Amino acid sequence: MIFYTGQNQFPPFYHLEKLMNGILGIILHRSFWAVMILGYFFISGTTCTAQSLPFLPDELTQILESGLPKTLPSPVETGHFKKLPAGDGFVWLAESTATLKKGHKLAFSKTFDTPLKEDEVGFVAVRCRIVDVDNNANEPRPGRVLIHIGDRETLRQTALYHKGTIGREWGWYFHPFRAAKSVATGTGKIRLSFDLQPQRIEIEDVRLYVAPSGFDMSRLPMMEAGYQGREPDAPWRKEAEARINEHRTSPLIVRVLDVDGHAIPQADVRIRMHRHAFGFGSTFQVRLVDDISPDAIRYRQTFEDLFHALVPVPALIPQHTPHAKDGNYANQLLSDLTNTLKWAYDRQLPMRGHTLVWGNLQPWSNAFVAAGEPEKILSSIRAHEQYVLHKTKDFIHEWDAINHPIRFQKDLRDVFGSSIYSKLFTEQRMMTSARLIINEALFDNTREDKFFAFMKTFQEQASSRADGIGFQSHFSINNLRGMEDLWRRYERFAPLVDRLVVTEYDFVCNDDELHADYLRDVLTLSFSHPKMTGFINWGFWAGYHWKPEGTLIRKDWTERPAVKIWQELVHEKWATNTDLQTDTKGEVETKAFFGDYEITVSVNGTSTTQMWTHVADNGPLVVEL
Repeated sequence: MIFYTGQNQFPPFYHLEKLMNGILGIILHRSFWAVMILGYFFISGTTCTAQSLPFLPDELTQILESGLPKTLPSPVETGHFKKLPAGDGFVWLAESTATLKKGHKLAFSKTFDTPLKEDEVGFVAVRCRIVDVDNNANEPRPGRVLIHIGDRETLRQTALYHKGTIGREWGWYFHPFRAAKSVATGTGKIRLSFDLQPQRIEIEDVRLYVAPSGFDMSRLPMMEAGYQGREPDAPWRKEAEARINEHRTSPLIVRVLDVDGHAIPQADVRIRMHRHAFGFGSTFQVRLVDDISPDAIRYRQTFEDLFHALVPVPALIPQHTPHAKDGNYANQLLSDLTNTLKWAYDRQLPMRGHTLVWGNLQPWSNAFVAAGEPEKILSSIRAHEQYVLHKTKDFIHEWDAINHPIRFQKDLRDVFGSSIYSKLFTEQRMMTSARLIINEALFDNTREDKFFAFMKTFQEQASSRADGIGFQSHFSINNLRGMEDLWRRYERFAPLVDRLVVTEYDFVCNDDELHADYLRDVLTLSFSHPKMTGFINWGFWAGYHWKPEGTLIRKDWTERPAVKIWQELVHEKWATNTDLQTDTKGEVETKAFFGDYEITVSVNGTSTTQMWTHVADNGPLVVEL
């Protein structure tokens, strides 16, 4: 989500600074966000060029009156607007002289009457430029603008909350989006705020389009984007390959002997990887485990073809378990969860659990606070933990113990004090032997700093340390992290724990090539870190995903190029499958990736097959024939 400009380029590591406002909703097959949380990011290493408003499909309808409002807004404590002549018309100059600790006042709005339904597609476009920015930086900095779409009265019925950056040449910014909430007929408003920093911005036009229900957002254009480290010869690639070779492989030796213990030369040895030790996985929608529809059957088969690990959703999320529901829905959910656990177990798919505690306050926990009954939050959490840990004890051996400990607006610490997470975590240790992970979304540098400070204190003060840290890793073109920056983050947190996990990867992007390239690079970089143990896609099929534009496979089962990337890396490059013959010592040796193998040895028409788990420090597999 970038305002693209003319010839100016900004410094190569201009980091994301995204405001979070609202409560991130439960991650289901649809977006249940109370507020869609978006941000801004200037793409490093990308030449910015002025953009013309691109062709839009005929189905889109422009719902704003053309031009700027007729009345210039009054001056406020953070700045003022000026009307400037420009050709046959005029532009507005927004001159911000100060900022507020909370909220924004230097803004203008336009209203619209057309309804905007939740999850329907919209397209916003603004023509503007930055004149100058008053800051203490030694290099040019981009301008900043906040776009808020919602109801006219309060803007709390938020369809879009988005912060973008703009450059110094005139150009169009455009951004397709899905409405986070519905805006009723005759109640809509779009508000642009400019007092995010001292700056002067010129604005010429604002447009808002809506698409009909069911419109495929992938048909809409997105701004050109990139990220540091995308180049084929980027230095980090050789370093990552060296780490993968060092930390993910070791010699696999098979020794073939006869019944008298003599070596058998020239025996045929067939080595096939059955399951990777690293958790290359995805969420699995439990509702589809027994469904006999063509889509559900294809869903299960595709999962088996692509993934080595599974996270059942949403049936293990607080307030979404069978235990928390009633009637036929609860019975069906219980059946689906039970059968998903068995389905994965039968296929030897390791599973992660999501989640025991949701730290950021949710609607249900906020309701208890509002009613003056906060202790019911803790009793609900404990009942949830007891239920899911008992239900999954033979299947799930790693849990997101605390999800979102860092507040968006409020978290459990605001209700129960700073020690609540340590207290709950200590209780969890008494309830399960599973590995316990602290899972957080690090949208920006400020949130990363808060989470680092939290984890450092938590690991020092808690009676029991967390086993690992989960990086949620939800990306869109507005918050792409370069490879150097991601590696810096991994290295920063690694000393605090024994293991790291990418827990919720997706990338909302209509550019198939960029979508595939970023998966290739994030997956490679993550796999190369010695403490990383898994990489979980937060869904893979657009037919059952909270952000359909972030999936590997479209709703009609068209595979995006990222699927080929996944297959080439996970199932080919990082999988050992080879046929060899024993030497005079009766041995074969090959460098192999860690995991479970099916090894078949054949001599003079006689064969035997054994399963073998290849780890760093095991000796040879001895096969007698």
